[in-house]
Amino acid sequence: MRIGDTVHRPPGPRLARDVLLQLARAGFDASPRWLGTDEQGREVLSWIEGETLVERGRMHPFVGDPSLKVTFTDEQLRAAFRLLRRYHDAFVDDPVCHGDFGPWNLVWREEMPVGVIDFDDVRRADPSEDVAYALRAFVSYGFAEAEPQELVQRTRLALDAYGRRYDVPAILAEEYERVEERCRRNGWHRALARLPQERSWLETNRALF
Repeated sequence: MRIGDTVHRPPGPRLARDVLLQLARAGFDASPRWLGTDEQGREVLSWIEGETLVERGRMHPFVGDPSLKVTFTDEQLRAAFRLLRRYHDAFVDDPVCHGDFGPWNLVWREEMPVGVIDFDDVRRADPSEDVAYALRAFVSYGFAEAEPQELVQRTRLALDAYGRRYDVPAILAEEYERVEERCRRNGWHRALARLPQERSWLETNRALF
């Protein structure tokens, strides 16, 4: 619930609160501030002005009709991965992954990402996990209506903006293993049914990376 310039919400994981406090200490200005709790025990967070892309099916790699997918511009792609790197840099030697760094969890102004929200899936893990997740969400291997070489080029743009090179086939393969485990654990059968299409695209085009 939004109340003025604050958001009041049920308590989230303890680590999520700790992450927001650390981001504030690090001077990261693109996330909500944790302001305490209200008289009902709800967490109080600062409000980030902007828009959210609520049509998740248009942005998710295995939800919705591929013909209606959002295609992000090069500028949007670079901005999103610069934002991800700023988030990771706030933790120095004790990395914490956001865990759900997709376009649906960013705040947008004038069609550019300016904020990160929804920290309920944060976890201590190597930043490459967030990078693979974000590549999958923003580039959409296997579902985007684009030639493989174009998707490889978009991947390079993203990683250049992030400022670090990765073995993309390797981190994507690891991400698909995590995806399968989550799908089976949560009973996400529709998502699980589309996962082979992503894996097949990667296997076919691995050499392009």
